[in-house]
Amino acid sequence: MRTHTSSFLTPSSLTRLALLCGAAAAAALSGAACASSAPSPFPSAGGAGGEGGEGGAGGEQAPADPTLGGPCVDDDQCEDGFPCTFDACDTALGRCRFTPDDSACQNDVYCDGVERCNPRLGCVTGAPVACDDQSTCTIDACDEATRTCSSAPRDADLDGDPDEHCGGGDCDDADPTVSSAQPEVCGNDRDDDCDGRTDEGDCVSPEHDTCLDALEISAPGSYAMTTAGAGFHYASSCGLPRPASTHDVVAAVILPPGPPVDVEVTARTEAPDAETEATDVAVTLAGQCGDAATELACGGPHETADGGKLAKLRARGLGDPERATALPLYVTTKAGAPVIVDVAFLPPAPAPENETCGTAAPLSPGAPALATILDAALDLGTACETGLGELVYTFELAEPQDVDLYAISTDGDGDPSLSLRSAACALPEDELACQTAPAPHLFRRALPAGVYAVAVSATAPTSVLVTLELSPPTEPPPDEACEGAAELAPNRTVSVSLLGHQDDVDLGCGPAAVDAVYALELPVASDVLLVEKLSAGDSGAIALSAPACGGEGDRLACGEGNVTPLRSARRNVAPGSYRVVAEAQLGQPVSVTAFVRPAVPPTLVPFSDACEGALEIPESGGFFQGNTANAAADFNAGCDRAGTAEGGARDQLLRLTLTARRRVVLDMAGSSYDTLLSVRRGPGCPGVEMPLSCTIGTDPQRSFLDLVLDPGVYYLQIDGHALAHGLWFLDVRVVDPGDGAGP
Repeated sequence: MRTHTSSFLTPSSLTRLALLCGAAAAAALSGAACASSAPSPFPSAGGAGGEGGEGGAGGEQAPADPTLGGPCVDDDQCEDGFPCTFDACDTALGRCRFTPDDSACQNDVYCDGVERCNPRLGCVTGAPVACDDQSTCTIDACDEATRTCSSAPRDADLDGDPDEHCGGGDCDDADPTVSSAQPEVCGNDRDDDCDGRTDEGDCVSPEHDTCLDALEISAPGSYAMTTAGAGFHYASSCGLPRPASTHDVVAAVILPPGPPVDVEVTARTEAPDAETEATDVAVTLAGQCGDAATELACGGPHETADGGKLAKLRARGLGDPERATALPLYVTTKAGAPVIVDVAFLPPAPAPENETCGTAAPLSPGAPALATILDAALDLGTACETGLGELVYTFELAEPQDVDLYAISTDGDGDPSLSLRSAACALPEDELACQTAPAPHLFRRALPAGVYAVAVSATAPTSVLVTLELSPPTEPPPDEACEGAAELAPNRTVSVSLLGHQDDVDLGCGPAAVDAVYALELPVASDVLLVEKLSAGDSGAIALSAPACGGEGDRLACGEGNVTPLRSARRNVAPGSYRVVAEAQLGQPVSVTAFVRPAVPPTLVPFSDACEGALEIPESGGFFQGNTANAAADFNAGCDRAGTAEGGARDQLLRLTLTARRRVVLDMAGSSYDTLLSVRRGPGCPGVEMPLSCTIGTDPQRSFLDLVLDPGVYYLQIDGHALAHGLWFLDVRVVDPGDGAGP
């Protein structure tokens, strides 16, 4: 038989209870055990974060703090496994605190919405950007390229002219050959230009619309043609996809009796204005008009270096020694437009034989080689893909040498592309370096003795002069490679010439480019912000990497593009040794700064909507997150779009007090909208906007300021460009300006 213990308290037990719980508590107990009024540091059955909370009035449960975890005495006990939370021991409570950092979850994709950090789930996806303006007259979409919502006027036939019922000029939005942008075509008894009249006096009769009225070209030269009002009749293997608005016209290329010639044809279109792109163009030369099986050569559209469009072909060994030969030439455009057609009769020449690694032509040092990039096949894998094929050259080194390769277009139509390759040549992993640029330059230091290949391509059909220069091997600069990299002092700006550097590191961050590498030592967990200022006209990348620099797996942060300064950031980086990799595609000078501070949790800015209650930023800086969606529009900004309503976009205000002269870096990268950031000088609020201290951020890296400020009170206006608002991040770095460390 089991003995049961009574659940009632005896007088002697009440006495003992009073000693443990206090006399007042014991007097209130008639049949319950002692209950502490202090919150338990242990998670309840509701979850690790302490769900359920503490008892409230009337038996209600106080809301649980989702950022709180279990008990702790130091930070090492507070790892929750979610990279997006800042994990630390709240010593005041004796519990872990997991502060969510939304900036760590952003995937740099605008249209899929703003990712958030849930302290119990980690990164969670956001709601996709909603772009419906509730108008039946617009086609609404999220534009990832511009990171905005676009509302295009309804244009069912895609002819570029919106429906007249929605404010456009298209009187028949089901027919792409009818619109206010079309010419009136004579004799078809319809209103082609939507002016309410048919076949009026300024109508046009399409010229050279078919083979029956082809333009005769019997001599080399330039010929003006137009596809305006023409139909589409002739398909080809490299022609344009056929939307209903495609047009073509025909020329007859007449070759006189005689020996064979090569016929080269170039067709060009230009942009009608700065706001409109040039229309795509294609050219096709055939043996018989209307018979696609007799196609001799064709060229599809390419964008030229000056912003126009170009198509080019070369047909080889044509003509008849006994009689004249007439060959149909089709000129096709995506929309009706003027076209300049250049025709040349050239001495017959075979297609280049150096198409592959096995048929590569020799390249001699100091002797430029002319590579015509037109109809070569695409054979080789490269990181500098251009869409056109390549020609291949080879050279041999009897001993180690420094190698310089240069290229330049002779006509300026396309940007040359160079690829230096090992003797194996054909596969992507055989590529040692590549570059595509208006005037690419590849440099390799102390290339070992052996055989090498050079592949030459371009972004549009062009002729390229390629030059090889050899020189005695030189020693690398101290910031050349990841191994043994020169140390970069935190919070100090260094100038990097990149002279004598080569492309050593491939982290998958930015295009192939000349780089410099520095070692960054972090004694404690740190927030790292890398800033690279580019030379005018250059593009590049700035990255944080593990010491091996072994590829994308070692990359911790990456910023790339042609907007200067480039930035990349990684918060709460573990102590250790790292590498900072700065790249510039043209090899022009850059400056590099690694801003480093001990890791801090993000600070949420829930209100701070006006002068009253403006959040105070510690003089040491910090990382801040807010949302202007529910804020008021209080302050104007000097750099906002002209004509914006009074107060501009919704804004928030932060205050920074400096006791000494400081360099203050403000970075809004990762914010979800087109930001505007303005620094105002106090002491009165909101202060006076300072010169050169207002900046907008319409590019993905958002607003950025690098200022040297005197002691005093400053107000930071978090605003939006052209009424934009939303989730924002602000990284504030406050450092000693130092000698030569200014912006």
